[in-house]
Amino acid sequence: MKSRKFLAVACAAALMFGGGYAGASLAMQNQPASYLGAPMVQQNHLTTVGYQTPQTRDLTLPELFEGANPAVVAISTQITGRNIFGQPISQPSSGSGFLVSPDGYIVTNSHVIENASTINVLMYDGNVRPAALVGTHPTSDLAVIKIEVENAAYLTLGDSDIMRVGDQVAAIGNPLGELANSMTVGHISALNRHITIDDIAIDMLQTDAAVNRGNSGGPLLNLQGKVVGIVTAKSIGVDVEGLGFAIPSSYAKEIVENLIDYGFVRGRAVMGVQIGQAGGQLQIASVNRGGAAYLAGLVAGDIILSANLAPITTFESLREILDNLSAGDALELQIRRGAEEMTLTVILDEYRPVGI
Repeated sequence: MKSRKFLAVACAAALMFGGGYAGASLAMQNQPASYLGAPMVQQNHLTTVGYQTPQTRDLTLPELFEGANPAVVAISTQITGRNIFGQPISQPSSGSGFLVSPDGYIVTNSHVIENASTINVLMYDGNVRPAALVGTHPTSDLAVIKIEVENAAYLTLGDSDIMRVGDQVAAIGNPLGELANSMTVGHISALNRHITIDDIAIDMLQTDAAVNRGNSGGPLLNLQGKVVGIVTAKSIGVDVEGLGFAIPSSYAKEIVENLIDYGFVRGRAVMGVQIGQAGGQLQIASVNRGGAAYLAGLVAGDIILSANLAPITTFESLREILDNLSAGDALELQIRRGAEEMTLTVILDEYRPVGI
């Protein structure tokens, strides 16, 4: 695939922060102060939500908008970070989301609420409600937040696996952070596009529906009013038009269910390290005491050469291997420590955020 520039399109205003994308930590133990912990919600929460009456025909575009729009929200946050001089700064940012239950659970992108000190949700009727973070999964760029509401309109995550190139779709969101509840219409342009954003690789749906800054986290809908994708990125290359991308709903559904039911994704494998770069190679920057990597004998400064016999040159290549493993699986790492090469076996831990 030819190299392209892609933009995670949540922010309506650019802001420079020190450090990298949150997904660059394989331990990811920090959560914002608004973290709710494990919500007391029934298992398989999403299996009970959706349109009250199943659609038996394709909706017209006005019908689609009228039915889906009340469940789509605009999200505004205050993003905290540091500028290039290391000084703390805060700036507003915006994105989109959509309700998936009548009691206020909202799906959005992880990058929409990353580093947010406050999260507010603008409903379609103009009411603004504060939201709390339920859970986030940076390696899929998905997050769930919650507002206090009853009997809210909500949407269903549909089956993206049955989508075909040429199928008509619509995106509803908050472009530019100023135009809430805007709908754009297009088609599925391609399936299973392997897109990498900030070292996170996901197989996405490609669409020519217009996607702009602020659309991140909004729904991509089929003509039955079901969510088939979560808008997350657009191409920003020169002379590029009509290249938007969405996380497929069939991939997102289990992750969203886990975030709602537990506050994290169960079975997700972590090593318990933070990764850096050294001379174009991956280097272990630090090791969590008592974690999987610590117990296997890894130390800060080790250079990762291969994982399960696959050469490792980038964070993405290591993350892809971990994403195909589960907690309790063995990961065989070939490392270089000083002038010595060795092989260590890491029995992977299950990721659990602080407080669970």
